[in-house]
Amino acid sequence: MQMPNTLRLLQEACAVLRSACRYFGRTRTLCLKSRTSAATFAISRFSKLLLLPLLLASPLCFAEAASEAAVKVAFLYNFFKFIEWPETVTGQNRYTLCLSNHTDFGDHLLMLEGKAVNGKPLEIIRNISAKDLKSCHILFIDIADNPGDYARELKGMPIVTVSDKPGFINQGGTIGLIQDGNRLSFEVNLDIANTGNTRISAQLLKLAKNIVTDK
Repeated sequence: MQMPNTLRLLQEACAVLRSACRYFGRTRTLCLKSRTSAATFAISRFSKLLLLPLLLASPLCFAEAASEAAVKVAFLYNFFKFIEWPETVTGQNRYTLCLSNHTDFGDHLLMLEGKAVNGKPLEIIRNISAKDLKSCHILFIDIADNPGDYARELKGMPIVTVSDKPGFINQGGTIGLIQDGNRLSFEVNLDIANTGNTRISAQLLKLAKNIVTDK
């Protein structure tokens, strides 16, 4: 029997965070074999709500106190699950995560090795140049990079830009990663997403700390 899509996506999200536990000694994996648990963790509203239904499943493994870089990588992977691209893009044989020149997630990107998105392999391109952006689905722009360097090539293209640069969604970016107290959260510029004909699901928008739209 085919697993419901929502549960399958949630399990994949959990697998990414579980991978973080394997790679980094500062994290540890908890396995819960009971169908109910009072366990709580403060990675982010996004991660908590994505994994909440899995707290009722058996068994469950999730990362506690994952490093911020690991959580950012998990966010980027999960964004793919809740974004729809135009048919001209989804017809490609893979999904591509592109990283700007100064992006340094270190070995945390190992979490994404062998991962797939909607049945298609996920490719990672580091140090992407502006002239090669056509192959990207999501572009992460590091805080040390200038979004303006990519602006001309990105205009009107179905590429979702993500950055941890302060005020990113007010500088033409699609999704900004922000600190919400001691948690990592995100905000969305829906107008920019619509300009590129990408559709961000209502499920994801409900978890956003802030949404910018003129409509």
